Amino acid sequence: MSPGSGFARELGTSPWIGFRALSAANVRVLYRNRQVLVFNVLVPLLLIVIFGGLFQRSQLDVDLVGPQPELAVLRAALPSSSYALHVVSPSTARGDVLNNRAAFALEVEGESPPLTVRVLENSANVSENGSLTAAAMGAVAALNQALLHREPAVRGQVVGLHPPGGASSGSLARTNYIEFLAPGVLAYAVLNGGLSAGLRLVGDRERGVLRRIRATPLPIWAFLLASVVSQLVLVAIQIAVLLGVGHALYGIGLGPSPGPLLLLLLVGSLCFLAGGFLIAALSRREQSAIVMSNLVSLPQLFVAGVFYPLAGSPLWLQKLSEVMPLTYFSNGLRGLMAQGQGLSDTAVDFYVLMGVGVVVLVVAARTFRFQPTGAGG
Repeated sequence: MSPGSGFARELGTSPWIGFRALSAANVRVLYRNRQVLVFNVLVPLLLIVIFGGLFQRSQLDVDLVGPQPELAVLRAALPSSSYALHVVSPSTARGDVLNNRAAFALEVEGESPPLTVRVLENSANVSENGSLTAAAMGAVAALNQALLHREPAVRGQVVGLHPPGGASSGSLARTNYIEFLAPGVLAYAVLNGGLSAGLRLVGDRERGVLRRIRATPLPIWAFLLASVVSQLVLVAIQIAVLLGVGHALYGIGLGPSPGPLLLLLLVGSLCFLAGGFLIAALSRREQSAIVMSNLVSLPQLFVAGVFYPLAGSPLWLQKLSEVMPLTYFSNGLRGLMAQGQGLSDTAVDFYVLMGVGVVVLVVAARTFRFQPTGAGG
């Protein structure tokens, strides 16, 4: 840069001026990059819309077993707008639950208080049983109040029925599947966004952009911080679009703990952004960075439980998922958004993402190069 350059003198006055300018430039590049908009915003949005539309139903079938007076109380406690109720035999109820023809069954047993009401649920439906059990136990509480107006008129008992073949495709076709899917897709979108930041760094290095920035008075920390800020802008756009459309179509929300949820999104974004920096550090060419990024993201897409629960999968697959950061990120988001968990319940997910992010960032900082190297890699 020439001694008379006004830009160099301006940068020398305060690094924050260059930081703001570079952050704004990075955001403009993201906005104009159609690949970023397609793969980081549009594709995750289509996954939520398509899969949510395939598996979303407005009304759930529920089987009832027992004497008519008690079943009448249960019918009144389960709103017809959400549940289609059927009075069946005990064997039919068990068959319907195991084959996902019924979301759950309520089986009343006994002739005088205390009665027992069994809530029969399919144990493979891990993505929805929590909320369904809460609805079922609410109906049990209503029956208890109707009988004696005091405890214990009825004992509620949850019975998990284990299908012989484990989780099936029918186990996914539930109303609350969208609550399982949306956090996983959001986690994967953030992962892709972080890794794509590494691809942009490699491209800038090949075109000599990084070398020219290095020649200016702009500190390295300001350059890296500008990359982080622009990436967080992309994450904010992803969250707004995915949750906005998801809420409009399927009622997806931030859950009862929006503060911890936003904190987890921040930690996950920084973790995967560090992964993008490491890919940029290890890749000599943009093409090799694309290959490396796919090697990191695609296995996690299919093994980290983004689209389906891993409870019924082989043990080796469950163990493999435990070494993938996306597993902890999607599980943490799922707990905060759909399962009513708080910060303490998802502490392990926070610690794993922070630990992985710090280690990866240290390695990336030690190996990153601003100068393009020779051919290869």
